[in-house]
Amino acid sequence: MKKIIFFAAVMGVAFTSCMNEEFIGDNSPTTSQGTPGAIGFSFDVPMPTRADGAAAAEKLNNLFIVWGEKNESGKDAPTSGNLVFPNYKVAYTANTAYTTTSNTKDWEYVALAYGDEKANIKMGGTAVTNNVQTIKYWDYAANPYTFTAVSAKPEDIAAGRVVIDKITTGASTKYDKGYTITLSKTTGSPDVYPRLADLYFSDRNEIAQGSGKDRTAPNAYGGNVQLKFRNALSQVRAGVYETIPGYEVTEIHFFVTSDAEATDGATPTPTSAFGVIAPNTNPANYTGTLTVTYYDNTDADTENHPKLSFSGTPATDLILGTNMSTISTSTPLGTSATAPTWDTATGTFTSVLPQIDNTTNMKLKVNYTLYNSVTHETIQITSKTAEVPGKYLAWKPNFKYTYLFKITDDDLYPITFDAVVIEAETGVAEYITTVSEPSITTFGAIYNTSSTKYTAYQTGKEEYQAQTSPNQLDVFATIVDGSTVIDPAGKYNVYTVATTDADKYPITEASVAESLAEVSAKTHQVTCTAYAGTKSETATVPGEDGNDITLPAGKAIKLPALAANTYAIEYEKSARTYKAQAVTYETKAEYDAAFAKVNLYTAYTNHDTKTAAATDSWTSSNKTFYKEVVDNVGVYAYKVIVVQ
Repeated sequence: MKKIIFFAAVMGVAFTSCMNEEFIGDNSPTTSQGTPGAIGFSFDVPMPTRADGAAAAEKLNNLFIVWGEKNESGKDAPTSGNLVFPNYKVAYTANTAYTTTSNTKDWEYVALAYGDEKANIKMGGTAVTNNVQTIKYWDYAANPYTFTAVSAKPEDIAAGRVVIDKITTGASTKYDKGYTITLSKTTGSPDVYPRLADLYFSDRNEIAQGSGKDRTAPNAYGGNVQLKFRNALSQVRAGVYETIPGYEVTEIHFFVTSDAEATDGATPTPTSAFGVIAPNTNPANYTGTLTVTYYDNTDADTENHPKLSFSGTPATDLILGTNMSTISTSTPLGTSATAPTWDTATGTFTSVLPQIDNTTNMKLKVNYTLYNSVTHETIQITSKTAEVPGKYLAWKPNFKYTYLFKITDDDLYPITFDAVVIEAETGVAEYITTVSEPSITTFGAIYNTSSTKYTAYQTGKEEYQAQTSPNQLDVFATIVDGSTVIDPAGKYNVYTVATTDADKYPITEASVAESLAEVSAKTHQVTCTAYAGTKSETATVPGEDGNDITLPAGKAIKLPALAANTYAIEYEKSARTYKAQAVTYETKAEYDAAFAKVNLYTAYTNHDTKTAAATDSWTSSNKTFYKEVVDNVGVYAYKVIVVQ
């Protein structure tokens, strides 16, 4: 039995998956256009399903702290002359819109003052004063205004568990003038830690004057300042399912921390949760420093979004939910990607700290049992692994990530039968097996020969759609050995694969491996024909999430302009070796029957150069012959893809 391979699929889903342009309490103000009216605020919390005003405000604990400045001619921000909102408190009260000039969306800042929390809200290291906040009006001579805001649980701020310090000077660019958040615990029985789930940061909102002064328009002079908040955390979940005919997966256990490198039979820790080796700092009981800056204009999709970095050393493991501990013969593992078994009972997500610059791979190692519900047969599978490239663990704030792992029978050898009648033969039984420690990952990209550029990512993983001119399908493959993306030069082959009968002799990684390992001249039911693949020195192609992927320089295999066919990629980590096996035949009939199946030689030299000679025939004095068989199977990995 070969190694069971888990195929990992990663997808990032922004919390902004359901948004519209209409904000809470959106009623048109009565002030005429062009009047320098009061500055008011509205907000949005991007999330999977939109809530009403009260529910959305509740996520911000009905409070945020806003920093606002305007650019006045001849003055460098921030100064007393153009610092408009020096960390003003803005509070939400339902059904209060238009009860004051400064409140058009149920959010008010005028006449509010800080209480116990004022010592922990700072600007450049200096705490805010207790001055009562005054109304602010739009200045049409200034251009632009810039706003940022932060929201945390008021109790955390008052107790000093969250200290907010606005970076006011010394920033290298306008995108660096963010915040420093100090997170501490309150000592007690028990200790109380800050709640990162309550920590939100707004996008940097720069409002240019433009040509209009439309009091009814959002983010326009005279209009409402709309602040879009994003949660500080990322969210992760994992699902596992199996597609092995006739078997169910039961009693699945995961290795974590040092156990992931342990020998077979080691006790997994813990046994009750989905666990992997992954760089991650658990947001529960976290203390340290959080620095907030903003993405610059190199990417229009993320410009002005908050960019977070956490101090401290990440943990070496990621522990999610315990739902998979219930896997048994009565509740086996899920059997499809649409209905996998999630790490939590309802597939909910676990919050984790963002790690936007991560490059470390996720390593999964499991034990599990295959169970046949008819015959009650069990097969124990131990210490099987999968690895997710680090670029798919670059978690962004306010994004959700789902990891799906599939258990397949591609690396299980089915039991098959044949029948022969042996009257007299001396021989040795033999078998072929392979070890698939390395893994091969593929994806497709559409290349337009007219515009000479890649235009689209093609999903499918193992199945792809052929293209018609001027488009062509290029498939890229990378090989990961352990945690390293390797240089495949001289270590890989590409084949087109055919079979005489797909029902009886299906094309799988196992059948390809057996076909390529056979050294005799007998006819295979699955045949592999050499096909040209090239190593791509550089390649930047569209990714699944719409962002470009830059493949590791000189380490990607490129299969260009693929037509409809079945292809196989073979990676050789260590080569096979061969040996001579002596076979003695007592009668010429026995020899003739055997020779029809395998070339036999009277002398053995080298399998690369030796061929069967016409003089290699049986006589009464020449009964012993030699055939070449696999001595050491080597270590290979295979990937079969289908282009339709």
